[in-house]
Amino acid sequence: MGAKRAAVLIGTALILLAVVVPLASATGPMPGTEKITVSVPPNGESITTRAPMPASSTTGTIDVSTKSQDNAFFDKLTTYLTNKPTFGARAISCVLMYTALKKFPNGQVDYKITEPTLQDLFLDVCIQLALSLSQQSQGAPHAAGAQATARCLSTTNAVPVTIAHSGSGYSATVSGTSYKPKRSALLISCTHTATGLKIVERPRSRKAKLATVIGPILDVGFSSGSTSSGKIKVALGVR
Repeated sequence: MGAKRAAVLIGTALILLAVVVPLASATGPMPGTEKITVSVPPNGESITTRAPMPASSTTGTIDVSTKSQDNAFFDKLTTYLTNKPTFGARAISCVLMYTALKKFPNGQVDYKITEPTLQDLFLDVCIQLALSLSQQSQGAPHAAGAQATARCLSTTNAVPVTIAHSGSGYSATVSGTSYKPKRSALLISCTHTATGLKIVERPRSRKAKLATVIGPILDVGFSSGSTSSGKIKVALGVR
């Protein structure tokens, strides 16, 4: 990707960054489900990935449950996913999913970030966008609770971005007003379970394969707004 070429990304939020945790050491395509326990520090972030998926995969599943005794920890967790960028449009679109009711109004955002890989960069753009919009919202989020509704609460925001490539990795310059994007090529569903969340993603087109929409690796990001640390179990599966 040449310097300063623009990219489009669809992100889905489960906020966690800062720490990148691969679920498998295998470098070849891997079917099935991989599991890991992730520790999230107070007000911290992390990213979890699985091994590359088979080219024939059409569906990705992400199960998230908490090991923390503090129910408030899970209510302050936000989740992110990303899809494969489409060059030509100058925006990244992010879908944020969370268990407590939050307000993420559209607003002016300006920041620049760098990451060694594009996948990390896209997740980071979405996380920083959510944090920036959250700071601009008035009033504290209302904790609706994980069992308040069967479906996850979510919101979608897009933001202007320019992607540049250098010898050390990739950088994203975000500047402009966020807005509600048009529908993406990725369909995402999220529901509450007895212990957490279940997210399913698949291409909108029945003829498409998952890797052509989100890239070869299924990953998820988390960030916690809790002042205490917590642990979450993550299962990433493809079929």
